[in-house]
Amino acid sequence: WIGEHIFNFIARFRNDVVMGWHGDADTIKILPRDFLGNEDVASGVVQFDDTGTIGLSVTNANTELNCFVPIPYGKKATHVDIFASSALAITAFEGDLTDGGITTKGTGNANTTLDITDVSHADDTYLGIRVVTTATSDIVYGGKVTIVDI
Repeated sequence: WIGEHIFNFIARFRNDVVMGWHGDADTIKILPRDFLGNEDVASGVVQFDDTGTIGLSVTNANTELNCFVPIPYGKKATHVDIFASSALAITAFEGDLTDGGITTKGTGNANTTLDITDVSHADDTYLGIRVVTTATSDIVYGGKVTIVDI
């Protein structure tokens, strides 16, 4: 009886550790707060927009929004979904922590699933996602990254 309970506890703990990101084995959520504006426009501000929906908007139409997603140990990212008020252009890229280099892994549009070239967990890499806004009325709601076991 005790041996069975110990085995079940160890099995449950092992499964929890390898579950993925915050307990989800299949998906990493991207929240509105995860996006940053880039340096392309000096006067652009990223702001929380709650005028009927909740998301991020920009004060300059030429602002690009970027988010950076670490891939959990033993996992790889295979698909990206960005949800926005329109079909904004998106680019997924693999970033390198050691030299700042990036490699494009796929391009597409918001509100459709982007099948990317897989980005696997590594000590010095991450998945980056860039969203190109085209109007100050554009709102980015968030997104998700599909992950699977390597």
